[in-house]
Amino acid sequence: MLLNRADGRPDELALIRSEPISMQWTNELRRNIGLHPGCQLLRELLSLDPSTRTVVYPFLIKGWSSRRIADRLKISLITIQKLLEAGREQLKRKLAAPVRIETARERQE
Repeated sequence: MLLNRADGRPDELALIRSEPISMQWTNELRRNIGLHPGCQLLRELLSLDPSTRTVVYPFLIKGWSSRRIADRLKISLITIQKLLEAGREQLKRKLAAPVRIETARERQE
């Protein structure tokens, strides 16, 4: 059952979560993590909320356009673009861990 917004239209995020493709892609992502356990991007994709993951996964991993995702999920392109932006920001924060460079002195010790 979909939740209706104040304007009477269905909540598109609830619609995404109710899609069977959401679970299918999550299971596919888990299989890919099993095949590539050292891939931090795949692990971080799995940590996204289900709606964001359902949009970001086909965009990054399958190479789908935002229009194709919107058409497949039958939701607005604007919603897809907002979720892609939110997902990009979350992944950027999680994957941008500081890199420590060992100095010559530390290597000698």
